[in-house]
Amino acid sequence: WVMGTLRGRAEPMGPMGYSGYGSYTNTTVSDFHMTKTMKPRPKPEDMRPLFLYWADVSEADLATVAAAGTKAEIRQLLKEYMKVDQPDELRAEVLTDMHYHNYSFCMSHSFPPEKTSTLLSIMKILLEDSVRLRLEPEDSFQLFQDWLLKHAVERPPRSVGIFSFDDVKSIVEYATNSFFRHYRLYMYAFMTHCDVCLRVGEPLGGAKPLILKPLAMTTESEVDPTQQPELAHLFRPSEQEQAEAEMRRLRSKQEPEDERSAMIKQRVEEGVKRLMEDFELKLKEQDERFQAMLNG
Repeated sequence: WVMGTLRGRAEPMGPMGYSGYGSYTNTTVSDFHMTKTMKPRPKPEDMRPLFLYWADVSEADLATVAAAGTKAEIRQLLKEYMKVDQPDELRAEVLTDMHYHNYSFCMSHSFPPEKTSTLLSIMKILLEDSVRLRLEPEDSFQLFQDWLLKHAVERPPRSVGIFSFDDVKSIVEYATNSFFRHYRLYMYAFMTHCDVCLRVGEPLGGAKPLILKPLAMTTESEVDPTQQPELAHLFRPSEQEQAEAEMRRLRSKQEPEDERSAMIKQRVEEGVKRLMEDFELKLKEQDERFQAMLNG
């Protein structure tokens, strides 16, 4: 970089460290280069108020909702005040139902207007950020806790005590049994899905490819497949066949010994047979003597 100086009209510096185009004074090129490393400006969806009471619904709006006589009127007013402008009718109905149930919870616990307005805005931001950032249920619940605790402890300027400890417990239980129990359904309903349709076109703009006729095969073209290296694995004997061949080879060497073993086996069997006959004869004679003693 070549060091130099940019001079212009002096203006007060803005919150981001600069005041606008053409407002640099006594600024070197190296200082100008440092501005490129500054954090980008927040996105519009992140530019929210620090605290959410009266962020979407004012006290007068809640008074109008409380004066409504029917459920349909309450839903229509909440849809207007919470700025439900979804083009899809299903998404608009789901979002309106969520705001209505949140409002009903606040009324069942006798929440004052500031608590009702705060909870409605927290649940609205929770759904928007969960869908926009594609959060997992655990991360979405952490975001919910952060916003809730930010409005449950009186510690300015970081947090404000809108909800009491008992309010926090009842709100967490309600959100767990309603929003987070159906979290996957909310994500499916509001998350954008891209359907890709692939279609294979015909080659050459629909022209049929040229079909070549196969050449005629003659006997001179035939070869012995067993002699081809590429087909050797097809004709290689299997492990079972190799084992059987080895057994046959060993048996051919042991034939004389096998004959001698057969002769010995035969004589042993004959001896055992004679012993069994003698044993059975002795048992029979013993039984006869025992029977004679009983009869006498």
